Amino acid sequence: MSVATTGLAGRSQEMRELDTAVTRASSGLGQAVLLEGEPGIGKTALLQAAAAAARESGMRVLHGAAEELEQRVPFASIGRCLGIDTAWADPQLRALAGQIRGEGRPDVIPGLEADFATVEAILALLDDWSSTGPVALLIDDLQWADNGTLVLLHQLGKALHSMPLVLITAFRPAAAGTELDQLRHSLIGRGAALIEVGPLGEHAVSQIVRGLLGAPAGPELRRLLHDATGNPLFVTEIVGALERERAIRIAQGTVEADSADVPASLASAIIGRLDWVSPEGLEVLRTASLLGSGFTVPELSTVTGKPAADLVDSVMEVVRYGLLREQGERLVFRHDLIRQALYEAIPARAASHSAVGRALARSGAPVERVAEHLLMGADTDGGGSAATGGDAVVDWVADHAAALTLRAPSLSVELLRQTLHGTDPDTERAGRLEILLASALLWSARAAEVQPQAEEALPHLSDAAQRSELLWVLAQADVAVGRPDLAVQRARDALDSGTLSPPETRRYQAFLSTCLFRFGQLDRALAIAQEVRADSVRYGEYHAMVDSLLTIAIVRMFHGNYREAIEAADQALRNAPGQAVPAHSLIGLYIIRGRSLFELDRTAEAHQSIAAGLQLGERSGGMLLTLCHASRASFMFHAGRWDDALAEAQVGIELPDHLSTPRAIHGLMALIAGFRGDFAAADERLAAADSATSSSTTTPYVEYLPRWGHELRLESQGRKEEALADLLEGWRRGFGPVQGVGLLFRAADLVRLALDVGDTATAHEVIEEAERIDDAERTTPRARAIISHCRGLADRDLGTLAEAADYYRETPWLLSRGQYYEDVAAVLAGAGRLEEARTELDRALDVYAQMRADWCATCAEERLEAAGLPKRRTDRRRRPASGWEALTDTEHKIAALVAEGLSNPAIAARMFISRRTVQSHVSSILAKLGLTSRVELATAVTRQR
Repeated sequence: MSVATTGLAGRSQEMRELDTAVTRASSGLGQAVLLEGEPGIGKTALLQAAAAAARESGMRVLHGAAEELEQRVPFASIGRCLGIDTAWADPQLRALAGQIRGEGRPDVIPGLEADFATVEAILALLDDWSSTGPVALLIDDLQWADNGTLVLLHQLGKALHSMPLVLITAFRPAAAGTELDQLRHSLIGRGAALIEVGPLGEHAVSQIVRGLLGAPAGPELRRLLHDATGNPLFVTEIVGALERERAIRIAQGTVEADSADVPASLASAIIGRLDWVSPEGLEVLRTASLLGSGFTVPELSTVTGKPAADLVDSVMEVVRYGLLREQGERLVFRHDLIRQALYEAIPARAASHSAVGRALARSGAPVERVAEHLLMGADTDGGGSAATGGDAVVDWVADHAAALTLRAPSLSVELLRQTLHGTDPDTERAGRLEILLASALLWSARAAEVQPQAEEALPHLSDAAQRSELLWVLAQADVAVGRPDLAVQRARDALDSGTLSPPETRRYQAFLSTCLFRFGQLDRALAIAQEVRADSVRYGEYHAMVDSLLTIAIVRMFHGNYREAIEAADQALRNAPGQAVPAHSLIGLYIIRGRSLFELDRTAEAHQSIAAGLQLGERSGGMLLTLCHASRASFMFHAGRWDDALAEAQVGIELPDHLSTPRAIHGLMALIAGFRGDFAAADERLAAADSATSSSTTTPYVEYLPRWGHELRLESQGRKEEALADLLEGWRRGFGPVQGVGLLFRAADLVRLALDVGDTATAHEVIEEAERIDDAERTTPRARAIISHCRGLADRDLGTLAEAADYYRETPWLLSRGQYYEDVAAVLAGAGRLEEARTELDRALDVYAQMRADWCATCAEERLEAAGLPKRRTDRRRRPASGWEALTDTEHKIAALVAEGLSNPAIAARMFISRRTVQSHVSSILAKLGLTSRVELATAVTRQR
């Protein structure tokens, strides 16, 4: 049975659109459909019809509804669709339920309210399911959805077009600027169909009456139903009210009303239905309305204090009257308007919620369920507090706030604030609540609010341990808002207080070393970290040990001591398993290790290290994931795998970040666009990089990439003197800790530019500085090859240039290889050795062709032509931008795995990359081949073979 044959009166057009979306998803072309309309207009009926059609077509159907009471509980709405609270036999869902509850997370790290790791886990699950067959995801009452669900749907919308998945949501019109309104515009912008479910016409209303009463409405009944304004629920309620009053008669083949006394509004119609319910049934309904749109009989038993057996008759009565309906193990209101009418009629609702919260707390109900009611039980209008529930409530909040913060951080913040409102600030219990509140603010990505809250609380804390703990959270918040300088001062204050225990002292010292590094005090950071490492090893304090080794590894890397950096990282990673070490510290170690390995040309190991960091980040949270993707993009850029670099970069700029990493990523993407000759795209990326600038003290660490992009742009405009001045200023000043050996890879660009403008003095100054760096620090074969390259180019000495030949022939740094061949060709041409120059130029052009670096190739030909080497008359070979030959090796592998039926997560696991990177590659493959879905791609791969 298709959607179009389910017989909803007056909704044939809407049902045809839904039917089309279901059919498209079944064939591999995903789509979103948005049902928007007023309450009672029929959105839920359309959603149910679509679900029935999807089941009939063999799709996996995930169907649920958001609830008003759960708006502050992340992923509550999508979790209900997935069935995570009931499907305990499914290991994937069981693991996801634990992740949503916050199991296994570190105690305190800067968090995101819409937890990245959970979003990623749900998207991966949907990806897996859709690889085995089409999926229908249907969510009703989206206006009540939590923020986590909305973020998830926004991310899902980006990949929907290539998945066999249909997303259908129903919601009331959203106010402009709300999260729901933003999601609505985002999905529509990506091709979602918007169905505005409007009032029914007179013919459709007549069909409803015929369906309810077996005959069409007569003139008087039609007149009465005109007041329902085409709202099918209102029509149904008016007919029901007339039936209950026995005011319906059938005469001459039509149905007529014997009474003009009909409800004036939909709300009054619903309330009128309640007049026929027994007092016991009404009591059940009123209590149920406090619990939300749905509940279980055991839950009802808990809050009423009555055995479940004593409630059965009353429950069955209200089900018979059509006020409640069964939905699996739960009972739900037939329409939320029914619940709302009952709820608004309850006197002293705050006191009722407080009682419900206390009852649920005694029964061991989920913390978020208890917290919602305790918070609603606070008489906020009267300045009341959750603490008015008595010491038992305050104790429950103190005992459960940490768990609540992991599950629903914003809800925890509000409940803690309400509880503190009625608690003596000078008590030990208040101090405990203040620490919990600061942690909850940090978890809910409201780090900026921690400082005023904590500084107001600190004077009231007489307990040294509590002061230390609150200062610790406050220091973490300083880092989260990009102010490690403030965090340094707090750490020093704590260390100077004389109240810290030895383990706390080492924890603060390790933290201090990481903060000092963040704003460039590398030597001081290193000294502190080395002291902490020695003490922490002696006393077996693994958290401080790992953090100190992280600082040591970072400083060693920026000093160019890559092998020592790797050694420090390896020592930390060997000691971390089984210890309570924050995931972001471990991810940082993998990044530093990977970057150091890449500098040593150990490319495969470098990618493996970053892959390990990515896998950990996707399981534990989004912190530093952007930097992982940026690192891989950087490796691929230097290796000439520019399309692969762009796939990683695209993922990176879409992830949460507080380290200014998107600025670097936009700069890298601008470089690729510029080298390929697409300067409009380069300008767009440079503008994006400029807009991504932040006041974070980490910004200098990523500055060199956008600066390089701007320099390239100046050179492309013929402004070589300005490009040289800009590049030289950065070379002399550095970018935070990126100095000396970290900038050697730009030395050849500097020398070439200086020679182009006739500034030989600057060229030799750069070479002398590079040689000084090489003498002072233990650098790499690549660094020494760069120096020979620069010296040979400046002196036009082919013998010196030849010293670098073996390195450049084997180096994974493809762009550097092409530039070396070009420079050798230029020196040969200047010496009149044109045939040899032609050979070297062809080598350079072949390298540039691999990267589609058209601007580089054009500049090389013009440079050599000016040196006396004529251009070839035949067009040089270019790698195509579309078709099978345009695919990179990575894209060919992914296309083959898609054809085998693997999901994005399965491909990611096979290739040691992230699921989002696979998704980015799939989108690139489809664009290059002119395809629209994975199904079409699989067919095309089969034909290509």
